[in-house]
Amino acid sequence: MNSKPKKALFRTGLVILAIIALILGLRAVLNYTTGKKLQAYLEDAKAGAIPVSLKDIAPQCDEANNGARFWKAAEELFVIPQGDDKGLAEKTLINRIIDDFFAGRPLHEESKKRLADLIAMNRRALDMVTEASAQPCFRLGNWTDPAVAVPEPADLVKMIQVIRLLGIEAVLRAEAGQDNEGLELCRQGMVFIRKTLDEPFLINSLVALANMKSLVVCLNSILRNREVDPETLASWKQEMDPEAWRAKFSKCVQTERVLGLEMGLRAIKGDREALKETESEGNLRFYWLSRPILKSQIIFVQDYFRDLEKIVALPYYELKGRLQKDSQVQRAIPWYYKMSGLQVPDFQSVFMKEATLEAMMLTTKAGLACKIYKRQSGQYPETLEALVPEFLDKVPVDPFTGKPLVYRLQDGGVIIYSVGSNENDDGGRSTYQITQLVMVKDDDWAWSEK
Repeated sequence: MNSKPKKALFRTGLVILAIIALILGLRAVLNYTTGKKLQAYLEDAKAGAIPVSLKDIAPQCDEANNGARFWKAAEELFVIPQGDDKGLAEKTLINRIIDDFFAGRPLHEESKKRLADLIAMNRRALDMVTEASAQPCFRLGNWTDPAVAVPEPADLVKMIQVIRLLGIEAVLRAEAGQDNEGLELCRQGMVFIRKTLDEPFLINSLVALANMKSLVVCLNSILRNREVDPETLASWKQEMDPEAWRAKFSKCVQTERVLGLEMGLRAIKGDREALKETESEGNLRFYWLSRPILKSQIIFVQDYFRDLEKIVALPYYELKGRLQKDSQVQRAIPWYYKMSGLQVPDFQSVFMKEATLEAMMLTTKAGLACKIYKRQSGQYPETLEALVPEFLDKVPVDPFTGKPLVYRLQDGGVIIYSVGSNENDDGGRSTYQITQLVMVKDDDWAWSEK
């Protein structure tokens, strides 16, 4: 090789080394400055008594009082027949029957028999749920280690199946003339669901929403068009408290913020458990190089969640406009954060689902007040305003519109409903299965009484 190519190669090498030195120098400066910003941010948070670790918000729950140990036992015991081809067909059939039940489709006697057999098969598992509801607290995950604190979604699917079956048993008992037993099962199920929100991770909250929705459907099946004493109706009217539910539910935003912070801090330290999905040496080197960006990203995400924490207690009709802006913020995430795989949860759909549960609770509460009113006066009230203040503290407001629930007397009965996410009056027609953020039609949430 002559001297000219050697010189060119040498110069190229020097340029490459200079670029590498520049990149490493720039990385060192940014790492120092963003590190200082992050340190100051954390110190300000601690000074303001803002939780920065899961240990700061972990539920206080010793094992002797922990309802989760009963749930774990129930989870192990619960089974839907499956195994061979015939078993798989049976599982599919049972799941379809359960779906039909919650969709309000009438069940044949053979279908009810299959459900009764499934309940008998899972008797001990269902009893374990009621035992869990009697415990003072609930802690399923290990809150000392954020990498394993959040339950896997697959582990919570069975909880939805168990609660749905518990609710069906409550309805079947009421249909057999055991109204009090059925209502007590519903109550214990709801107590259990509220306890699971002692761990207000987003996935736990979504499961709790689905479970509470199922039990409200079952409660309505028991109480509607049935003679029930006023004391029982009044106690269930108190149970339907959307504001208390919203306060408990909104803690999931704070928990997700703290979880993200703790996992982010572990990631910038190169913790392999925190980076378990990207633990190859090449990816670890990338995270080392991009650590300054990760530190800045942590502040960006924490500010996002803290802004959200300030508004989550608002009713949905006030919240939804801000959540739509929140979706725009997600689309405006800086490109250099997206390089590291940053994804911010879209809470718009989560709080829409929460609003549907509130609508179900409010219509149920108003419906029960109407039943009590009729027991005393012999007829339904002309308006919801007639229920205030003796039977209701205030006229229930539709969480989707901020306007009073729709109330109509018809055919000697009454129908009360929320207009749902599309904000259109669909005459009280509803669908149990929500498939999109704004349903095209028939997404009203109604209580009807003949």
